[in-house]
Amino acid sequence: MEGTCSLNPFCWSRRAIRVFVVGFFLIMLPIYFYIGFQPAQSIEALSYPELNIPSIALATPVEPLQLTDHQLIAPDNIAGSYSPNPNKTLIIGHSSTVFKKLNQTQIGETFIYDGKSYYINSSEIVDKSIINMQAILSAADSDTIIIMTCAGEPLPNQDATHRLILTATLSE
Repeated sequence: MEGTCSLNPFCWSRRAIRVFVVGFFLIMLPIYFYIGFQPAQSIEALSYPELNIPSIALATPVEPLQLTDHQLIAPDNIAGSYSPNPNKTLIIGHSSTVFKKLNQTQIGETFIYDGKSYYINSSEIVDKSIINMQAILSAADSDTIIIMTCAGEPLPNQDATHRLILTATLSE
């Protein structure tokens, strides 16, 4: 009879119940916080093309984006892409998350996007007010990727005074 009571919490003393509850929470609380603070990636993100820039240890899915009120809204923790014209893809992302180290890339480096290798031709920081999005999004003769993120002084709503713009073309 005593063996069955030791496994039955209704037979436990108050001290035994307290020890069990405290032990349970000491084990489960760190697990709960670890799992809870992991960035959520949807199953859909697994089907997105991947951007891989080895020099800054970046590997991220790239979500296809649509214009919303003449704006592109960057995903929170991954990159987004927009391809309005043949041979031209604009990839955007937040400089506080996915493109945190993008400013460390160099002209001449290569990266992989959607299984293809691209060569970085230019890297520039441009005042946000003078950026010509029509020129950035215009059709290109060869397969070209523009990667753009915030740079300069922070502004409200996850914005900044400048943009870091990388231009890359398909490696032959």
